[in-house]
Amino acid sequence: MAAIRYVRYAMILILSLIGVYILILLGIAWFSLHPPRTPVFISPGALGVPQEEVEFQSSDGIILRGWWVEKPGSRCTVVLGHGYLMNRSELSPLAATLWQAGCSCLVYDFRAHGRSGGRKSGFGYLERFDVRGAVEFAKARKPGSSVVLVGSSMGSAASAFALADDPGLADGLILDSCYSRFPSAILGWWRFLGGPILSALLSPTVVIAAPLAGFNPFRVDVADALKRVKAPVLILHGDCDNLALPDEARRNAEACGCEVVWLEKCGHSEGRWIHAEEYEAAAVEFLRRWKGG
Repeated sequence: MAAIRYVRYAMILILSLIGVYILILLGIAWFSLHPPRTPVFISPGALGVPQEEVEFQSSDGIILRGWWVEKPGSRCTVVLGHGYLMNRSELSPLAATLWQAGCSCLVYDFRAHGRSGGRKSGFGYLERFDVRGAVEFAKARKPGSSVVLVGSSMGSAASAFALADDPGLADGLILDSCYSRFPSAILGWWRFLGGPILSALLSPTVVIAAPLAGFNPFRVDVADALKRVKAPVLILHGDCDNLALPDEARRNAEACGCEVVWLEKCGHSEGRWIHAEEYEAAAVEFLRRWKGG
């Protein structure tokens, strides 16, 4: 009888631990989909570039806010999308550089980030609607101008998905530190925060988050989207990126037949800061080569 009682207690303990583990995973999944908002920390205006506070809607009706950076006489408009947990400030220095190179720019906050509306993040998949709304706004402000999409991490994926949905949406695409498969991005995020052990422990969040996210994460694939993109593509990627591994960049490049600019000894989204001159030169050369601007 004592042995049976001990087995029963052991089973109760094991089931309780499993229940706690599942609750922790659910909590992490929920908070990941509803990220904290990072305050604005720099702007094009702070870098000596004219900026205008603007507001527009995503293609599914969410209010988005950003800065319009007008370059009189420009023939190219660049729409810049930031990464997860960031806001429009992340790409403001790049917008200032591209403005100096002759481009008008739109930097804005994705849904559930910065000062935009919305409560749930889609890690790039839902944000494709934000990209479409941003391009519509940019085209209305600068009729006849060519449009190039630039994204960082999540913003790269969102830009790729938006352009795959509508190949005529933009005339060029620059992907910085872009993931390739959605599940690998989630595992990469945990690996980035706590190494391979944390990534293994939290790997079930990919499945648990699916009902909360409202889409199947195993069908979200940037490389598949890039196969439908007709515009020229440039990929910028750190060769030491442990979130979106270099193989992810190679897979994306193979899908669209584009080049990769490897940024040496750089982790995730570090290239534009560590190798600023090389990064900016590659972006500007891409714009000049394809758009003549």
